[in-house]
Amino acid sequence: MDFKQLETFVAAVDEGSFSNAAERLQLSQSMVTIHIRNLEEELGTRLLNRTTRSMELSQDGRTFYTYAKQMLKLNRDSMFALSRANRDERCINVVTTPYISRYYIAERAIGFHKLHPETAFNIITCGSGDIQSRLQSEEAEFAFCTMKLMNPSFGVRHCEAANLVVITPDAPRFRAIGGGAFPRALFGEEPLITRSSASTLQQEFLRWSKLNIPDIKLKVAAAVDDTETIKQLVAEGVGIAVISEAAVRQEVAAGRLLSFPLEDAMPYHLYFAYRKKYLSQEQAAFRDFVLACAREHVEVK
Repeated sequence: MDFKQLETFVAAVDEGSFSNAAERLQLSQSMVTIHIRNLEEELGTRLLNRTTRSMELSQDGRTFYTYAKQMLKLNRDSMFALSRANRDERCINVVTTPYISRYYIAERAIGFHKLHPETAFNIITCGSGDIQSRLQSEEAEFAFCTMKLMNPSFGVRHCEAANLVVITPDAPRFRAIGGGAFPRALFGEEPLITRSSASTLQQEFLRWSKLNIPDIKLKVAAAVDDTETIKQLVAEGVGIAVISEAAVRQEVAAGRLLSFPLEDAMPYHLYFAYRKKYLSQEQAAFRDFVLACAREHVEVK
């Protein structure tokens, strides 16, 4: 018996299926099956009763599940104590960009804190290009970013995708557009507030522009990196802007801004990266909380 088998068994029970367990552990579904089958053979009993539509614990499985979780916790706590003795095990260390921190992480941090009020968050913000090095230097156990990180020490899960939208002031000429996509011809008529840095969003808008409005010269009114400043400038009529729909939900709902789809633009993707080993009990709970939120988002979509 090894800890990988125990971890796989517990994940299968917690997640309710082998496929979800495979995604959580970053394993193939066949490997999950092998781990659990080997564990059952070693114990000499069936732990899970599976059919094509359901899975449930056997009587022995229910008994063993409790002890398996205790063994995993003991192993995790001991390894955590040895490898991270200088860290607070109740602290959730996250590295991300300022944009993602403001518009994505706050909601998840609030939801998790309601369930685990004893935990604290340490959110480190940096540029997208620095996230990988921050994780490698072990400054954080988690990351939210717009790219898939290629690091064998970390699992990566797609959380959600937000569409790019064009935001405008709440003015009659824009209300007349109705509920359709933003007319491409207007990019040559309206002043544009763009970003001064080569952010992921800015790169996608530049790609979109070359493909969809190659002959239109953009009238740049301002180049600003701060999203809140961009929204204020748009609301005051300085110009229009392209932004992630997640960043303007409140303003659109309150009627301070109008929002229109940017037709044929690639969505803005969010990925969650988490260290596979040496997580404290609280940190493992945060990992599972975010993964559960990601599954709920996909099901709602």
